[in-house]
Amino acid sequence: MEFAPYFRRRTNAGDKPMSASFDFIAACRPGLVMRTRDRSEATITGIDGAKGLIHGEVRMFGPCVWRQDGRYCDAPGGAAGPLDLAPPEAAPDGKPRKTIALRDALDPANRPFCCD
Repeated sequence: MEFAPYFRRRTNAGDKPMSASFDFIAACRPGLVMRTRDRSEATITGIDGAKGLIHGEVRMFGPCVWRQDGRYCDAPGGAAGPLDLAPPEAAPDGKPRKTIALRDALDPANRPFCCD
């Protein structure tokens, strides 16, 4: 009879890259300011391509080191957390946002509904 464990074995966080679609090593340059997952500013101070490490400093936290996929090196158990680098957001498409002036919104003639 073959032993079947009751619980399925969990995979390690290092088995799968966090941001597989973004290459942090290629995008980072010394002096570049990026954001962490908690939206703090992270200034890149150096890149070690051979070891796959990104060195930088996070405002209000201090010096940090990230792996090539953007994960914070000193994270407990390699888990995702607030100090992980976040891929840059895509630039806006340039179309103006649909807005309305407060004066127009308060004008009773422009209201498409009625409140009694």
